[in-house]
Amino acid sequence: MRSLRGLPPAQKWWGAGCAGLAGWFRAESAPTTEATDRFRQIYARVRRDEPVLPSEARRHLYLMVKGLLGDELYGYLEDNRARLEHRGLETREVQVDTESSLTENVEVVRRALEDAAFFKRSVVLVGHSKGAVESLATLAIYPELRQHVRAVVAIQAPYGGSPIAHDMTDSPELRRMLDIAFPLLFYGVSRSVQDLSYPARMEFVRRHPYAGEVPTVALASSRYSRRSLLWPVAHYMFERYGLPNDGLVAQVDAEIPGSRVVRLDDMDHAEAALVGLPGFANHRPGKMTEALVALALES
Repeated sequence: MRSLRGLPPAQKWWGAGCAGLAGWFRAESAPTTEATDRFRQIYARVRRDEPVLPSEARRHLYLMVKGLLGDELYGYLEDNRARLEHRGLETREVQVDTESSLTENVEVVRRALEDAAFFKRSVVLVGHSKGAVESLATLAIYPELRQHVRAVVAIQAPYGGSPIAHDMTDSPELRRMLDIAFPLLFYGVSRSVQDLSYPARMEFVRRHPYAGEVPTVALASSRYSRRSLLWPVAHYMFERYGLPNDGLVAQVDAEIPGSRVVRLDDMDHAEAALVGLPGFANHRPGKMTEALVALALES
């Protein structure tokens, strides 16, 4: 059958895999605090259009950090920003290159925090996916900047790594595709994907651990539904590894050490940053972000 199809065996294309690596950091990191019930209370009020933000909220600058390929996706994080601005909050997009390496983007986040500190502004960092990883990495590498950050909202961050990023960079065939496609299509580097593999995250986190030194709320989600935009990828991760996931990140890997964790089982990776089609998406990203910010400012 293989000779008729002309296809290599699946093992060759997908590499050895990353079974058993998800959540590797939990045994050696600060414990998390369950905050799902409290989030649901706040979120229900947001959906009724009731005020939930504390009076201090307007004193802070909200720095938004996009994730991988965020520059290429129309409307990415726009609803999140619009909702906060509708509530009278000042937001600013951190100008990371969403197809660049973690090391380079950490320096961009650092400069944004230093600019805010120069103008004596306290900051709330709101990062999605790789943008959340870069936000946390900045605070881990430059602890002197933590005093200027009131809170961190880490939305679906692959803190421990991503099975998809791992498998794509672990297979020589897929890695060659990345090496060609990222510079050609996105003017980026394949290192931006490799930075989210398990070996890369293990090396980085062990050198620069983050233990929730700044009040942090982490959204860790999963969704296993054919109505999800990311159903094929979520299905792959669940069938191969048995992992609840949002289509790109295993739920357990988004549980930031020392954070208050919100666990949802009906949100995929796209829903948190892009407005979905009625009947297919369960959440509105802006309302979800408002509730997470309110939760973060309770700390």
